[in-house]
Amino acid sequence: MMIRMNKIYTVIVLFLGSITLFKCGDVPIFDEFATNRLRVVIKGTYESNSPAPWTSGFVEDDSKNTFTTGKGASALTQPLEFMLDIAEIRLQGDSTDKFAFYRNTYRFPFLDSEPFFSGEGIWYDNDDPYPDYQYHNVLLYIRKMIFPNAVDYIYYNSGWTFYETVETIFSENDVYGYDFNQLQYNTYWDSLREEADDVLRVFPLSVPISGGLIFNNQEEETVLEIRLVIKNFIKQFEYDYTDTDGYRHVVHYWGLSDWLRDVQADEEVIGGNVLSVARVYVPGKTATISGSVAAGLYVMAIESGDSIANYSLAVDDRKRPVQNSKSALTGCGPPKPPNVVDPTNIESLLDYYLQYQAYQVQYNNFITECVDDGTFKFGLDWDAYENKVGNFKIPPIVTCSTGTYTLENVPVGKTYYVYVSNTVSAKSVLPEQFTLLGGPITIDESKAGTTIIVP
Repeated sequence: MMIRMNKIYTVIVLFLGSITLFKCGDVPIFDEFATNRLRVVIKGTYESNSPAPWTSGFVEDDSKNTFTTGKGASALTQPLEFMLDIAEIRLQGDSTDKFAFYRNTYRFPFLDSEPFFSGEGIWYDNDDPYPDYQYHNVLLYIRKMIFPNAVDYIYYNSGWTFYETVETIFSENDVYGYDFNQLQYNTYWDSLREEADDVLRVFPLSVPISGGLIFNNQEEETVLEIRLVIKNFIKQFEYDYTDTDGYRHVVHYWGLSDWLRDVQADEEVIGGNVLSVARVYVPGKTATISGSVAAGLYVMAIESGDSIANYSLAVDDRKRPVQNSKSALTGCGPPKPPNVVDPTNIESLLDYYLQYQAYQVQYNNFITECVDDGTFKFGLDWDAYENKVGNFKIPPIVTCSTGTYTLENVPVGKTYYVYVSNTVSAKSVLPEQFTLLGGPITIDESKAGTTIIVP
């Protein structure tokens, strides 16, 4: 028996001593396990550093059409925290790398000192990805996004009344709040297409990496910064549903602003409004850009080969095709069918049937004028709309001025243009237009650790 055990030990030692497995290139796989040179940082801000402070009095969206104030003993109050559940993170490019195969749940209070909202960011557990591969997107597998203080109302005895404070499950526990992530699987444009059932925009959420990522495991540290626009980008919406007994309900809840993709009354999807961006930099190989502009304005730096048009979008460009005839300037949109409010009330049923007759007329006109007109104007209008909003980007390097501004962790070895917004920061909206502040500004490698003043 002793002889047999010695043989086993000898085989194990020989096996370990002769391993020449490599993850990629000439780096032994066990060396990779021993190092973690890529740091993943997630932020809940539009700004890459020094974000604007929290504002109070979040607005309600114009898609709330049932009623706007609380009913019964309830009142919809502003949320004070954000709950986020991420199943894992992957990198997508030359290959798909499951480099952060860890589930994490977070509860972020609405405080300027909270790292998720302060510009500092929170670290996400990960392993080093394959070196020398080109990655273009980060895939965030978001399970839940929750704001508290959601209220469910029911239509009962010919009127709307409080039903319950909404609860959901978060991190395997019951919490008060509404998981609005379940409504973000599609944009409204997606829902109009034949392949709508095959589209899922939040699991994963594809976040573009500005400039891409080629991981160099010879660098002591590389930062992958991922930003989700949450802070000061919150609105109040409503969601309608009918319970198993046929009663009509309305849920008033908090979600992310529909500044980019407008949400309209009686729509069941609100996707496409989780605005995000990722960028990469190597600590020690960055500079700072600083200067003076009016307080509240946004300042961004973009690379010389980029275009400011990617980061600004006028109101008219965000307008959806309207829900009437093609004679309207903004094009074609399908009419919305009515809903039964109270199936136990004869007046409510009669009102529904009258509305449904009007809907049938509107729908027939829509088919005649926008679908069967020989040009398929309906599809052309909506594709043109999606092309505009779908190409909008969050700037990789941007801050909010306090009278002076500082853009941190600007990678060296590149040339930049600096722009300033035409309007000050405001809740639930992003800046629409920018003006050139300075550039071109070439920051060569010798300027690492320095501050460049612009203008």
